[in-house]
Amino acid sequence: MNNLMVSQLAAAPPPTDALNSQIVQAVTLTNTETASYAPSQIATAPDMMISQAAGLVAQSAANYFDGISKVAMASQAVLLKQMTENIAKQNLPAAAEDALGALVTDLLMGAAAAVAAAAGAIEGEAASFAIDKIDQSISKYSSLLANSKSS
Repeated sequence: MNNLMVSQLAAAPPPTDALNSQIVQAVTLTNTETASYAPSQIATAPDMMISQAAGLVAQSAANYFDGISKVAMASQAVLLKQMTENIAKQNLPAAAEDALGALVTDLLMGAAAAVAAAAGAIEGEAASFAIDKIDQSISKYSSLLANSKSS
């Protein structure tokens, strides 16, 4: 494409004797300036895809995180409702399982945050902090559950 533009500029211009010379000069100058910027302005499809890839990945990761967040929140709501009902019925083992399930949804949220952080959709340190806190909560709850079963 660049060769075509250069050859057109090098070709003899059409006769312009009947036109205002200042206008011809201005148009020629504008065309020359435009042509000089052409190599930096032309983007082929692969170039455009490469330059947009990072943004598309970040957008997809943000959408993934948003979707997982909504599923996790809905799951937690159901599990917490079941847990409350089981506590009211004095069914403590089932309530404990529901509570553990609610914590596992937190773990899924942390994993989604890690994916989003890896793709650049959210800040990585925040995702790491969230995952660490979730792991600690699950560990504490699991040990509490194990201790309550043994006693």
